[in-house]
Amino acid sequence: MAQTSFQTTIPFQSWDLDLLVDYVLKFHHRNIRRKGEDLAVRLNALAGSHPELNRVADHFRNSVADLDMHCQKEENILFPYIIDIFNAAEYGQEHAPFHCGSIQFPINAMMADHSEELERHERIAELTNDYTAPEGAEPEYVQALADLRQFRNNLLEHVYVENEIIFPRALMLE
Repeated sequence: MAQTSFQTTIPFQSWDLDLLVDYVLKFHHRNIRRKGEDLAVRLNALAGSHPELNRVADHFRNSVADLDMHCQKEENILFPYIIDIFNAAEYGQEHAPFHCGSIQFPINAMMADHSEELERHERIAELTNDYTAPEGAEPEYVQALADLRQFRNNLLEHVYVENEIIFPRALMLE
């Protein structure tokens, strides 16, 4: 598995697997949907008077849509099984095998989604000169770029927690 370049002061490695899944669901998935939609609307509005933001708005709108699908797959397929195998391990019980053999396949798919999104957000960073507003830009423009940077930072944490902690632990439990 590829290492995700991310540094944090939160001791995610010491958290139980079920707590990590809850955190991803309640912090990351909620914020992707809540903040992503709002930011996409604001970027579209700004692009109307700032054509340099058209591609940024397009990339971000596509990101929010793709991340919503990604979250749905985790919520409906992968995470329920991970919680089941965690609980089985906690209580010394057997667990049913994953419906398509191993969770390696859906994990690989989620990691591919992560890579695509990180690449897309790298393009957004390039298009915005690393989230730097032009001199004299109105406060809404500056705030939108700051929010884009925060969204990307949250995405980096999301990818780190899943790729480096949740997925390897789930594979070990399986």
